[in-house]
Amino acid sequence: MLLKYCGVVLSLAAGLLANGQAKKVVVKNAYTLTGKITDLKEGKVYLSSGDGEEKVLDSAQLKNGVFVFKGPLSEPLWYTLRIAGEQRGQRGFFLQPGLTTITGSKDSLYTAKLTGSKVNDQWKEWTESWSKITRQAGPMYRRLDSATKAGTEGKPSAEERQVFDDGMASLNKQTADAVTAFVTKYPESPVSAFIITDRFVNYPNPEMRDKTFSLLNAKGKNSFYGKQISEFVRIAAKTGIGAKPDFSLADTAGNIFKLSSLKGKYVLVDFWASWCAPCRKENPNVVAAYQKYHDKGFDIVGVSLDNKKEPWLKAIAKDSLTWTHVSDLKGWESGIVSEYGIKSVPTSFLIDKDGVVIGNNLRGEDLPKKLEQLLGK
Repeated sequence: MLLKYCGVVLSLAAGLLANGQAKKVVVKNAYTLTGKITDLKEGKVYLSSGDGEEKVLDSAQLKNGVFVFKGPLSEPLWYTLRIAGEQRGQRGFFLQPGLTTITGSKDSLYTAKLTGSKVNDQWKEWTESWSKITRQAGPMYRRLDSATKAGTEGKPSAEERQVFDDGMASLNKQTADAVTAFVTKYPESPVSAFIITDRFVNYPNPEMRDKTFSLLNAKGKNSFYGKQISEFVRIAAKTGIGAKPDFSLADTAGNIFKLSSLKGKYVLVDFWASWCAPCRKENPNVVAAYQKYHDKGFDIVGVSLDNKKEPWLKAIAKDSLTWTHVSDLKGWESGIVSEYGIKSVPTSFLIDKDGVVIGNNLRGEDLPKKLEQLLGK
């Protein structure tokens, strides 16, 4: 997830009692994280922000297995704790102002005991609910893979595909119900806003995003993650229904291409990358739609989030993507990513002949169905 560290100035309130005894120091807007690694006496521990970028905020030396971190913090935020050199020695968690303790072994930090953080109790409650849903997905994907291998032309039978689609629809509904129930129970919690981002922003579902965000109270909406959602909604409106986006990027030959140059056609703007497995699996559906409707006024612009040109061009050739492709080869650092709030790939939007968005994330059979409505069979 693309999250940013937010800190505030550490404030200390200290004074003396009337009888001259030292008054206990009260620390506000700050955290203390203490830990014990039961089977590792020496080493280094890193504390990083939870933006998925390995942005190290601080490090501490283990002394007889004990470490301490201290710093400014105004509200609970997602952090990652990592033991240097230990492949499984990593733990994501919510750090909140005050004292938090964590105790565990070097190879099972993920299951280490964590106390002092109320929001982590809420997070644990969510993960238990979420794991019940995700455990169902594995068997479904394995069944689809087996059916694909046994099918013709590398495709599962229509019956097997329907079983998989129905199963995924069920999981999506369970997810929507689970998030709704959690947010309703904890409308003030930053965990609620964090989950909404994780489930309905990073995996775009505008309807559920807006529905669950409306369940947050003022405190939840004004949390760090609640504000992120508000900002994302503002940016996402640039590609929402009725928006009229335009951009310029270099094509595979280095020539500048402008989206509005395709005015007069229905255009799918498809954000993808050569390294994106779901994108590559979806490409045959997009190719089929292009072949059927291109001569009737349909076009595609592929916007790649690749960092290197060679794998980008190889993927275009291998998947027979014969439409216009553009990229600045900056990956997630591309300006178009922040401009249009792209959180995951594949992501797409469909514009009409006047350049106005009329559809979002039309995948599988949804794209040809929409094109049939617009251009006929």
